[in-house]
Parts: sequence; C-alpha cells; structure tokens
Amino acid sequence: MNINLNTRIKALLDVDREKVIDSLIKINRNFSKLRNPVLRNLLARRVTIAEACKIAGCSPGDFFSSMKAIGFVIDETMKEPVIEKVNTIDFELQTNVYELDVRPLLSKDQDPLKEILNLAKRIGPGERIKIINSFEPVPLINLLAEKGFLHFTEVVGEKLIITWFEKTAHKISLTALPAEVHDEAQQGLFDKVLSRFPAHKIKYIDVRELEMPQPMIQILAQLEKMNADELLYIYHKKVPIYLLSELNRRGLLSLLNRKSADELDMLIYRS
Repeated sequence: MNINLNTRIKALLDVDREKVIDSLIKINRNFSKLRNPVLRNLLARRVTIAEACKIAGCSPGDFFSSMKAIGFVIDETMKEPVIEKVNTIDFELQTNVYELDVRPLLSKDQDPLKEILNLAKRIGPGERIKIINSFEPVPLINLLAEKGFLHFTEVVGEKLIITWFEKTAHKISLTALPAEVHDEAQQGLFDKVLSRFPAHKIKYIDVRELEMPQPMIQILAQLEKMNADELLYIYHKKVPIYLLSELNRRGLLSLLNRKSADELDMLIYRS
C-alpha cells in the first residue's frame, strides 16, 4: 500500500492493526492511545499521518521509516503540508471561560465530541472553552475552526494538554457550498448524476434518526470504505454545513435534494 502525509491512520490500521500499532509505539509511546477503542475511533478516521505526527510529537521521517519496515510504500514526492497560521487568542481580554476535562470520559471509553460541540453551540462570541486532555485534539481544532473558533494549545506536561477555543462572530462562507435542489433544472442535475452510477456502485446510508454529531461521523466512516468509482446516497434531515466543508477539503463533490422541511437527500461522489 502506498502512503503519504495525507493518508489517514484508519487506512493503515485496516491493513494490519496490531502490527501498525506495535510499530508506532516503538517510535513514540504516545501512539499507544490507538489501543483504546474509543480513541482509535475518535482519531483514526479523522486524522492524517501529518496530523498524527503532530499529536504524538514525532517526526514524519520516523513515522515513515517505521511503516516502511513493515511493508508500506512511501510516496517520497509528497512534501510536508504547509500549516496555515491561526490567529491566537488575546488572553489579556477577560471573558467567560467554560472548562471541560475530557480525560475522565476517555478513560471510560466515552467519546466527548458530542458534549464539546453542544457547549460550542451554546456559548456566545468572545467566550472561551478550555479543553483539558492528554493530547492535542487536532480533529476538534479543525472542526471548530470551520465554526469560527480561534484556538491556542499549551503543553503543560507529557500527558496534560490544554486547548483553548474562542468563539468569534465569523460564520462559515456558504458561497462554495452546493445549492439545494428546488426547481426542475436542479432536480434534473441531481437525477443525471445519480444515473451515471450503476446500482451496485451506489451505497446508501440513513442518518435521519441519529443525534449530532453521529450523522457526520457515520458519513465520513462510510466514505473511508468507498472506492473512487462509487457514489454515496444519504438520507438526511438538514443541510450538513460542516460536512460539506470537510468534503470540499477532501476534493469530493456533493448535491442536495430538499424533499420536504425535514427530508433532504444528498449525493457524494468524485468528479
């Protein structure tokens, strides 16, 4: 299997989970978190090799050497991604701070993402969330950045990482998001794309009854299993704005078909 900095950890684990985890622990014991089923589910599907190296505190070179030793082929042409600068938080400005220590939840094999997102939704502009964890929550940072949050991470100790999030008045731009289908012309486009794929190449998933953030988690998990020539047909209730942003980041295309006030069909595919 060919891998590069953009390869997701789940792809490696799908090849040989135990061998991959054992090899990674040898170069950095922080990778032992992958033995925890909840942390593995939380991180593996969402984190690339580049992001995993940042979380664990190891170099991409060491990571690739470890994977090469167990049979993976390294794409040497892939350069390390440029990390965009993120506005830091001005801590001189006093504001409300909501503290959440997620370590007890993780120790009980519980995913804290839902609780964090609910808190992020409730707080107002200028207010902050203080997340106490044993590692830097890169997937959460990316997700909340799309929601208009600044962030700052401080390493207090080897197993004590504090990540601050401050909500801004910024809203995600909808200009790059696909429009919902309302008229016959748009409906024709939806049907035309759907007709391009034979029945055995269409995967279906119904997320209408799932609580947030499970719809996005389940959809992304399904996408990880899909081949490039397949299409994912989703039964949803509303426009998944933050999922659409993630799809744009991955280079995937999507179409929406609003059927009623609480019914929306969605297609996800490659060009």
